[in-house]
Amino acid sequence: MFDLRQSTNGRPLLVGHRGAMEVAPENTLSAFRAGLAGGADILELDVQLTADKQVVVFHDTDLRLKTPVSGQIGEYKADYLRTLDVGRYFNAAFAGERMPFLEEVLAWAKGRIPLMIELKHTPPHFNPDLDLCTVALIEQYDMVDEVVVTSFDQFALRRVKRLNPDITTSLIYVGRFCNPLGLITRFEVDVLSPSTDFLSRDEVKMIQAAGYACSPGGFYWDYETLLAWGVDTISSNNPASVRPLLPEEKPLEAALIAALLA
Repeated sequence: MFDLRQSTNGRPLLVGHRGAMEVAPENTLSAFRAGLAGGADILELDVQLTADKQVVVFHDTDLRLKTPVSGQIGEYKADYLRTLDVGRYFNAAFAGERMPFLEEVLAWAKGRIPLMIELKHTPPHFNPDLDLCTVALIEQYDMVDEVVVTSFDQFALRRVKRLNPDITTSLIYVGRFCNPLGLITRFEVDVLSPSTDFLSRDEVKMIQAAGYACSPGGFYWDYETLLAWGVDTISSNNPASVRPLLPEEKPLEAALIAALLA
């Protein structure tokens, strides 16, 4: 399993949100390369299922914001989706950028950088095949120990754990709860991902005291405050701009030292 906890890694891990979506078209290989080059420790991406059950890396519920066509990913087959330009909307310099499929990203990332994979179940279709196909690809590319699977959908995360208990999972949620741990009663996950808009120091400590990593998400980031609260990960649309805020110690070095002292 991939451990997101700061107590294991020696410092908070830096997550490249959709790769590095301020630098390159989100969820593309260009964005993932930019995130890696910018010092991210883990790259976040979103996956959906095509009409012919291929797992594609794409965030939006409608293609129209990023491509020349409209409609949902699940309405099209993989071969057609591969022809779409997903770079021109961002900048003409990225014209011709293609939508990557999860297997391509797994092959590229293996041994290079871990991935945080969000399962995008969009209404009205909550298709369990997305979870089944995603887990199958993670296993096929021997990435079980190099991924975290996240979702707003508890049913999806429960399926992932039943398919492979060794895959780290994280529940994303938005809101202020008296007891956020109540969201996971009789529900197995390893990480909680609250929205930074509603997060408090007490909630961070509550999550961690219960043994979970606190890996917040969202678009609002007060890095100085969140680092002071001791969150286990921080996220950025441009990892290179945030990397200097983190301690210099590399996570793998901290883990090695801890192993030697154990």
